[in-house]
Amino acid sequence: MEKHIKLLTFRINEIEFKFNGAIKPGTAFKIMPKIENKLGVNDKNLFVNLSVRVNEDISSPVPFNLNVVMFGHFAIENPADQATYVKESIETLYPFLRAAVTSITANCNIPPYVLPVINTDEASAQPSEVDNKNKENLN
Repeated sequence: MEKHIKLLTFRINEIEFKFNGAIKPGTAFKIMPKIENKLGVNDKNLFVNLSVRVNEDISSPVPFNLNVVMFGHFAIENPADQATYVKESIETLYPFLRAAVTSITANCNIPPYVLPVINTDEASAQPSEVDNKNKENLN
């Protein structure tokens, strides 16, 4: 499969982690990360913000709140539609985002949290937000 974009650089622009100390021992967690991908195109450059949020709501407690925003700069080598750029940028950046989240949680001295694998074909159907269909149950 021919790639349309080439990664030039990436970095993490924002990290926010807050441990939820109010959780009682033995609480079952259902972590449902919200993954968002925003694109900007300028000539032969593609700029991407890929972010993940884990936030508590009333119906679903989580052991921590987390927000990580990653920036990627790509060169457009072969013009394509936005869905293709979304798919290829997520395929490229998401493994780095997964590694960062795992490292952050491990370094906070809690069991490391690994983001689920996502289907980039589904992600390209909805360019702005990717909600994994395989919700995770953690204890």
